[in-house]
Amino acid sequence: MAMRMDAAYAELVDRARRSHSANRNPTGITATDVARARLYCYGYRGQVIGTFHATRLALQDQPPSGGEATAWRQRAIDALSDLADLAMDPVPEDYRAVISTFHHYHAGVLRVLESLEHENSNAHNIHVTRITTLFQTTIETISNSGGLVCTRDTHAPEQASFVVPNLGIVIVPLVYGDFHSWNLAWLAGDERNVPTHQHHRGVEIHLGYEPTHGETVLGAFRCQCDEGYAMPIPPMTGHGWVNTSEAPHHVPFIFGSLDHGGWGVFLDVEAKTEPVATLELVPRDGPNFSEMVYLERELDRLASPGATARDVLIPHTATDRDGTGGLELAASRVGPDRLTFEDTRFRIVSIARGHGRVRIAGFERAVEQHDHFGIPAGIPAELVQAGDAPMVILDATIHTDHRDDGD
Repeated sequence: MAMRMDAAYAELVDRARRSHSANRNPTGITATDVARARLYCYGYRGQVIGTFHATRLALQDQPPSGGEATAWRQRAIDALSDLADLAMDPVPEDYRAVISTFHHYHAGVLRVLESLEHENSNAHNIHVTRITTLFQTTIETISNSGGLVCTRDTHAPEQASFVVPNLGIVIVPLVYGDFHSWNLAWLAGDERNVPTHQHHRGVEIHLGYEPTHGETVLGAFRCQCDEGYAMPIPPMTGHGWVNTSEAPHHVPFIFGSLDHGGWGVFLDVEAKTEPVATLELVPRDGPNFSEMVYLERELDRLASPGATARDVLIPHTATDRDGTGGLELAASRVGPDRLTFEDTRFRIVSIARGHGRVRIAGFERAVEQHDHFGIPAGIPAELVQAGDAPMVILDATIHTDHRDDGD
C-alpha cells in the first residue's frame, strides 16, 4: 500500500534501510538527519492515545472474517500495540534516532497498512477499509509534513482520540514530549463538563478561551469563570469544569509527570464523587484561586505592537510537588525581532494570536492561531512574525528543582 511521504522522510527511510543492510552501521548519518528523525518520531509519539489507540479499538470492534484474514488482523493489532509501546522509550539524540526509533515507527506503520490491505484482499470489509483509510490519513500528516508536524485544536479528528476511563470525556492529543503533553478535552458530545478528578503524581494546567461561562473546580472550592483563564493544578488536587452555557466549551490542558513519562493522563486518574454544588463557591480573585491567570488579558496585552518579549505566566513551582515536576507556562510576543529557543528540555508551543513562521532543524513552515508543535531538547528553534501584527504564543516545559529531569 503506497504511503505518501515527503522527500526528507523518504531520505531518512533510505538511510535507515542502508544502515540496517550494513549491520546497523551509522556511517553517513549526519546531525541534520538525527534532528529530522527526532521531529518525525515526536510526531508519531503523539499518536499513542491518538490513531494507534483508536485504530486498535476500531479493529477490535469489527470481528474478522476468519481464516487468513484473522491472522492478518491480529498482525495489525500487534503492530499497533508495538507502536504504542515505543512511547515509553526516550527518543535518542544521536544516530539511534534514525536507525532505531524512526526505523521502528516507520516499519510499524507499514506493517499495519500492509496487514489491513492483505486482510481486505482475503475478505473485503467496508468497515475495515474505512478504518484503514482513516489510519493512513493521520499517519500521512506526519510522513508528509515536511518535517514540522503541526496539530490544531479546532476539531476532534475521527479515529484519533481517546476516551478517559471513569470520566467519559474525549481527549484529542496535540503534542507529546518526553514528560509532558498538550491536549484538548473535546466537550461537544453527551458530556459537556470535565468531571471532577485528581491525579496522584500528575500535574496540569487547564486553559480556557473565551467565550467561557461556567465554574471551575480546584480542591474543595469552585468559582465562577466567565473570562479566559489558565489554572495550575498540583497533584492530589481535585479539579474539573462545569459548563453553565448552552454552547460547548472545550478545555485545552497541559499534563505532565516525571514519574509517568507524560502518560498519566490516563494511567493516573481518580474520579471524585462529591457533587460540585457541595463545594464552597468563592471569588475568582480570592486566595483559593490566587495562582489562576487571566489568560485572555495577557494575550491581548502581548498582541499590541512592541518588541519581542516573553513573560512567565505560571512558574513550575506552582505545581511541582516532591519531584513530580512542575509545568511552566509562558506567553510571548513575537515582534519584528525573532524569538529563539535553545533548550535542554522538550518545549511545546501553541500559537494563540496572529501568524508567522517557525524554523527548526532546517525545516520551516507557516503557523497560525490554533497551531501546536513541539521543539525537541537541544534543537534550536526560531519564530518570526508575518505581516505587521505581532504573533503571540504560549509555550510549556516541565522541570523540577529537586533533580535533573532530563526533559
